[in-house]
Amino acid sequence: MCPVKNVSLYLSKANITCQDEFIFRAVCPSKKSQKLKAKNTPISYSSVRDSFKKTLERCGVDSKKYGLHSYRSGGATVAANKGVKDRLFKRHGRWKSDKAKDGYVEDNNEVLLSVSKKLHL
Repeated sequence: MCPVKNVSLYLSKANITCQDEFIFRAVCPSKKSQKLKAKNTPISYSSVRDSFKKTLERCGVDSKKYGLHSYRSGGATVAANKGVKDRLFKRHGRWKSDKAKDGYVEDNNEVLLSVSKKLHL
């Protein structure tokens, strides 16, 4: 269940390198198996959502209660709290405005207190 081990295995089996544009790509089903589409074809939102919901169902969880929207918020929050430049994760999340991006970020207490610490309050 280690995510690092699983992603490393996936990258190895799929022959994906650091130079590839997309790590997670669309899948092309065939009669006997499935294979990844061309390197410049990203996986669609609906494919990720369907896979996520199927996984929840296999675990006995009601998939109707869950979606992928929290991943956007979680990703933006982690990026902001780890000091990733706003411009970079705004672009990564495809937000058009700072207001839209900021709506997804939940600052942790350490980040909030850093303002007071820098002002020596």
